[in-house]
Amino acid sequence: MENKVIVTAQNKNNLTDAIENYMEKESIDYQFVDINSIQIEKDITDIIYIGNISELEELDINNNISIISINKSKSVIENSNNIINYIITDLLDDNNNYTEAQKEYLFQNGIYRVFIQQIDTLLKNSNNYNGIIYDITKIKKNTDNWIFSFDSISDTYHWLSKKNRNLKEDFTQKVISFYSEKVYNDSLNEINYLSEKLLNIKRGQNIIDIFILTEEEYKKYKENFFFKVLTKNISETHKIYLIRKEEFIKNDLELYNKLLDGVIIYDDCVYRDTYSDEISLGVVDCKKETVEEYNKAFDYILDKYGYRLNSESDINEF
Repeated sequence: MENKVIVTAQNKNNLTDAIENYMEKESIDYQFVDINSIQIEKDITDIIYIGNISELEELDINNNISIISINKSKSVIENSNNIINYIITDLLDDNNNYTEAQKEYLFQNGIYRVFIQQIDTLLKNSNNYNGIIYDITKIKKNTDNWIFSFDSISDTYHWLSKKNRNLKEDFTQKVISFYSEKVYNDSLNEINYLSEKLLNIKRGQNIIDIFILTEEEYKKYKENFFFKVLTKNISETHKIYLIRKEEFIKNDLELYNKLLDGVIIYDDCVYRDTYSDEISLGVVDCKKETVEEYNKAFDYILDKYGYRLNSESDINEF
């Protein structure tokens, strides 16, 4: 039987955001309910209860419903007919103001990853746990490098798609692309990504695309559906620049290597392509100083090497 879950807490914070992120990623049917207005429907299979366990004891809960109690201290319910398991964590007090990209990092690494793994285990409960207590208060909160990767190419495109759908109107997205047959192959992932990028272009989102290429790669680009559509949609808000790879390598080899295999600069992170990775296409760096560093590099190569395409007809002039 599939899970249908109620998540209930006094208020939302990073902990509840982590749970909701997990639910949506796993396509679990759930609803977030305020503790003070909880109503338990007949088809509910699980309750994730965040907060004071004494209030949980007062609820009239069908015996067929499993409960995950999340609290800051060790406290159990005695003589219950429900299956109740427990997670003890000080993340209930985590009200830090993270960027969206930093949240993604925290949900995939360190303490939040461990926390979600326990939620996943207890929702599935293939070992029929009842009364088990996970105490994760002493696990180190790993926020050392703020870099995360993806489990698959599909996950990579899903993340990029989500970022594209949530660009701020006053933000200029900066993109550096290198040719790779792994990416520019007119695949369904590529076409879906292009469709969402076109929606942003049509609504006037500021986007600057830089393509770093050789003459041979340029010929391949001109046959690629993705590239041809982008050049048809050049405008004052969507600008395309070309850079000769040989000249760039000759004058700025160190910077060239830093930008391989491509970069997308967002307001809160930098996505870097890694075409040599067989599992995913890239990694995300959430450090503020990295965003600043890549913005400077982008502006530098645009000013020094960039050839602007003012219209589709300029393609043959390069």
